[in-house]
Amino acid sequence: MSWASIAMLVPVVTVGGGVMLMRHSLRHGAPAEHNEVAGMVFQTVGALYAVLLAFVVVNEWNSLQEARTNTFTEANELGALYWNTRALPPEAGRDLEATTKQYARVVIDEEWPGLGRGEYSPEATTLVYRMREQINALPTDTPQTQSIYEHSLSTINDLASARRERLSQSGHNVPTVLWLGLALGAAVTVGFTFVFGLPKFWTHLLLGSSLAVLVVLVMALIQMLDQPFGGGIAVGPEAFEIFLRGLPPQR
Repeated sequence: MSWASIAMLVPVVTVGGGVMLMRHSLRHGAPAEHNEVAGMVFQTVGALYAVLLAFVVVNEWNSLQEARTNTFTEANELGALYWNTRALPPEAGRDLEATTKQYARVVIDEEWPGLGRGEYSPEATTLVYRMREQINALPTDTPQTQSIYEHSLSTINDLASARRERLSQSGHNVPTVLWLGLALGAAVTVGFTFVFGLPKFWTHLLLGSSLAVLVVLVMALIQMLDQPFGGGIAVGPEAFEIFLRGLPPQR
């Protein structure tokens, strides 16, 4: 049995046990006033919990999109730096040109697999420092080379800033206290379905288990969104792969 099947089975079994226990304690059935009061409280609790779930999902989705956008910002800055070097004579820009491509490959092959675990590549950090040093060594004896130097210096600063932001986004966004609140809210919301006095057990079980499974699915979605660079919907290194695709031969 897969983990997904177990994740769906656990809430159904839990709800079934809770419904049976509550129906056993209310052997003579719940009076109409009981259902009315429970229904009013359930509407309030359910609405508050739905708002909390929606807020977390939207916030995590926005964080995922921001992480994806930032990777393209970093790759675009790397591309701008690469084409700056192509505007220089080969003897002046050859080394920096090679370093930009090496940085992209290191990010894809070494750094990206560890981002889901909050890790980074020391070699990629070293290459950022090397690119900065190579930019500082560029010639500035003509207006064109002076302009390329200034633009490249600004570009490497923006690239380093985008990389720092990417590394900061590789951690978990949902704090532990919020996870506890989500779990407690799920228990209270689903638990309220136990107290309703429905005439048929299977109807009661279907209503309660449907709500429980829906809550579990939303919590699973939040868990996947919580790590932008890990999981089934993680941000990939497509931006850097696009940069490397179709580049002219090394000079």
